[in-house]
Amino acid sequence: MKRGQVEINETLLVLFVIVLLLIVGMVMYFRFSLAKVETLGDTLDEQESTVLLAQASTFPEFRCNDRDCMDTSKFLPFRTTVHTYAPFYTSSLGYKKITVSQVYPLTTNVLCTLELYSQDAYPENCGFWMLYDRQPTPLKQAITASTFVSLYFPEIDEYRIGRLEVTRYA
Repeated sequence: MKRGQVEINETLLVLFVIVLLLIVGMVMYFRFSLAKVETLGDTLDEQESTVLLAQASTFPEFRCNDRDCMDTSKFLPFRTTVHTYAPFYTSSLGYKKITVSQVYPLTTNVLCTLELYSQDAYPENCGFWMLYDRQPTPLKQAITASTFVSLYFPEIDEYRIGRLEVTRYA
């Protein structure tokens, strides 16, 4: 009778240890899998920012008509369009910030507004344009990608060098 109880206790102890090892193994496996998925998600987010950066310079909203450049006269109306059709741009662009800054020749580091655009000193009085900006309330992380673009100023019929920056918020 006692021998049978000892064997049952041994069997239960072995089963308990096996189940415990299985649970620990599953927890470790899922932790590593979760870390891999998070890394893959970050990689895909960076790729999404790069793709948006490549596409942004060709958006018809601010692309030059016949050349591969960005028309600066379309930047301020685009900002108004973004506010007017907010649901469309929010769903397509999401939580991002898109800015264009003039790199060469150097100008002031001032946000271009309609008031500055209508002055005689334009384009020397404008340093950058905020095309789109939507930030999440708990801002966790920001990833920025940028590229050089050709800026066309139709008011003075001149091309300058600019930088297009896309910041993606997580």
